[in-house]
Amino acid sequence: MGYRIQGVLVRTVPDRAGLKALERVYGYRLFQLAAHDMWLLDLGIPVPAPGDRAITRAARPLAPGYVDALRVLDSDEGALEQAAWLTASAVVAKQLRQSVLGFLSDDEQLDFAAIVGPDGVEIIGDKLGQYLLRWEGGALTIQPFCDDRPDANRPDPPEELSLIPAVTLLPTETLEKGGYPLHGNVAAEIPGFAPRASGLGIGTWNVGRVGSLALVEVGGLDHSLWDRAAGG
Repeated sequence: MGYRIQGVLVRTVPDRAGLKALERVYGYRLFQLAAHDMWLLDLGIPVPAPGDRAITRAARPLAPGYVDALRVLDSDEGALEQAAWLTASAVVAKQLRQSVLGFLSDDEQLDFAAIVGPDGVEIIGDKLGQYLLRWEGGALTIQPFCDDRPDANRPDPPEELSLIPAVTLLPTETLEKGGYPLHGNVAAEIPGFAPRASGLGIGTWNVGRVGSLALVEVGGLDHSLWDRAAGG
């Protein structure tokens, strides 16, 4: 599976009607964490084309300030997969009638985690380039960062960020030696939402060890990044 991770964690076993709805929209593979009452859904979400505004239009009602900041910082150059996963997480929360933790992260660019309930988005933690974004309680905080090298490129926040309602732009932070942590936002949200999911190894270089998941059901998705963890 490499170091890319994606999915939606749920704390109650999904019901049949909810799974059927997800199969129609995305396709899914449902896993259960080994020896725990915790489930992981992987979804068939295609990577959006760079500049695909339909993706951000669908996600904007869920967290408008956050999505506006994505568009300002991205300048229509990236795929903004996190916006698609935010929308999908909201669909899962509504269909399954429970709070979920949706996430998408890799070892290069992506580090997105969102806790979403049936009534809306509760928390988003995201990284885009040299910016950390956190959406909570309808307010957005943006933290620019750079590494500690003397010649490090310091970010220059666009002036348009100040036009976003309820936004706080913090001073640039210099990261300590070692740089940005692997899957940092995802690893930060898991202990509070799903402490038993620590067995997946998220935030480490041994993520998705074999045997940490069991494949429970398949609905229209022929493979998953997590198949190896389930012994497939």
